[in-house]
Amino acid sequence: MVFRQFTFNIIIRIVLLALLCILGTLYIIKAEADIYFFLITVLTVALVFNLVKYFNRSNEELSLFMSSIINEDSSFVFSENTGNKSFDSLHRSINRLNEQIRNARMSIIVQEKFYQAVVENSSSGLIAFNEEGIIKLANTKARDLLGIEHLHTIKQLSRVSSRLNETMLNIEAGSKQLLDIIIDDEAVHLALTATCIRLKDENIKVIALNDISHEIDKKEIDSWQKLIRILNHEIMNSVAPITSLSSTISGFYKKDGKQKKAENLDDKTIRNTLKGLSVIEEHGKGLINFVNSYRSLTKLPDLKPEEIYVKDIFESINILAVSLMDEKYPGIRISIKTFVEPDDLVICADESLFTRVMFNLVKNSIEAIQNSADPIISLEAEKSHSGKNIIRVIDNGHGMKQELIERIFIPFFTTRENGSGIGLSLSRQIINMHKGNITVKSSPGKGTMMIINI
Repeated sequence: MVFRQFTFNIIIRIVLLALLCILGTLYIIKAEADIYFFLITVLTVALVFNLVKYFNRSNEELSLFMSSIINEDSSFVFSENTGNKSFDSLHRSINRLNEQIRNARMSIIVQEKFYQAVVENSSSGLIAFNEEGIIKLANTKARDLLGIEHLHTIKQLSRVSSRLNETMLNIEAGSKQLLDIIIDDEAVHLALTATCIRLKDENIKVIALNDISHEIDKKEIDSWQKLIRILNHEIMNSVAPITSLSSTISGFYKKDGKQKKAENLDDKTIRNTLKGLSVIEEHGKGLINFVNSYRSLTKLPDLKPEEIYVKDIFESINILAVSLMDEKYPGIRISIKTFVEPDDLVICADESLFTRVMFNLVKNSIEAIQNSADPIISLEAEKSHSGKNIIRVIDNGHGMKQELIERIFIPFFTTRENGSGIGLSLSRQIINMHKGNITVKSSPGKGTMMIINI
């Protein structure tokens, strides 16, 4: 509609201009230069100026509108009652467009302030920087945590710790890392998580910093308390009988606080003494075995990682499991199923230590399902969407309660009469050495699933 009105006005002006030009030409041909010729000339010039002005008016208004957009000025409003329908319609369209741009800009500002508030009030310290190390964002939590009021470049972090500077530059997107540093003479345990985003033509790395010192200290204290309780239990179970028997045997050779003479000792006393010494020896050996078990937790060999096929590990575990069942549970038939996807799945691990972990998990499953009606153990391996290798040991045994799950990785904790209580703790330590983790899913009556991410 606007374009039609504008075109109509232009056509009228051009037609009038053409008529004036024809009339002027006729007067020139007749060689008449009276007052009418003069009026035609004036009207022609005026019409030309009007046509140019009419064209320029719309161009100027559009130029003014575009300038206001470039200068982010949405306050400019064109009159919609100029008396010219075409320009009034054009002005209404421009004003509506201007209003939409203003609303969109306000929406962006509100969103930006919302995200700024989220970033500033985040419980994590956030630092974003480009490939040149120029810091684009550092929220209050990050500045307070690092004790630096103004952060402009990543090199400034060297004042806090050179290790922190190197870690933030080298940490890969999607990875997590723990870092222990000293800030203002205080030990701080930092957990770093990195991600990368593309912003215009720049790669921006965003690092989330969390001080987990309190959580680690609390976890460490809890672990020590649990370990001390178990150590106390195991040691007292061995030492108490030794002390008691020593006192009893000592009583065989004393009377009224004085040592008995050899001729006053009978065969029964000697037999009881030998039995007591045998029990003391047995408990002493148990204590030595306990200490050796503790040493095995603290003295693991260095890793010798190599690429190994998961399928080969499963085959070795299957052979070892069958041998164990034939030796300890000859009357029980346990089905062991394997699944590997892809078939040639490879992991980088110490073959000896990793096989030790897998066999320990399978051995636990065998002991858990020996009373099941149809005992089945499944060994599964696959690659996750994130690129990690996931290995599962699943059984259909009696399962575990939640309070038991929370304790099974504590050193020396065991529910079996002859168990050492170090198998799962040792397994977790080995998997941690491989920069992986081991978790458990279980519930009473629904079996157990041990999951290794490596």
